[in-house]
Amino acid sequence: MTNQEPIGPDAAAADTAHNEPAAGRRFLNSDPAMEGLTELIGKLEPLLAGRRLNKIVDLLSVVADLVDMSDAYMIEKLAKAVEESTGAAWTAGNAVRMASVQVAQMSEAPSLIGLLRMARDENVRRGLALMLATAGVLGRQLSHPPLDYTAD
Repeated sequence: MTNQEPIGPDAAAADTAHNEPAAGRRFLNSDPAMEGLTELIGKLEPLLAGRRLNKIVDLLSVVADLVDMSDAYMIEKLAKAVEESTGAAWTAGNAVRMASVQVAQMSEAPSLIGLLRMARDENVRRGLALMLATAGVLGRQLSHPPLDYTAD
């Protein structure tokens, strides 16, 4: 006859530490554990079949690499880039909104001479200069021959 005394948490943890394989077998032999594992495998089957689980693991690897590589300087540069992009989008949105209100208030489309009269305004000329400079940069980038991605 054995003497069975209640085991406290510390004693149970020590017992589990010495008998980890036995504790693992007891856990896996329990019905709730097997039901949970069966359910988990059922949910993972489509991911495994479509090789999407590999993509999830790759994505987690990239995130882990980004966390490892990130430092204060990189985060500061990223924050500045996001801030500048947001500012540029805000400015462009406001300009389009204001210009569309001005065009909507016109009773009829301006003639060619009317467009030239609009060019007397310094702000219109500045905007045209920006648009023409942007068109020049885009044209310069488009003037290069297309890359052949099929060549080795």
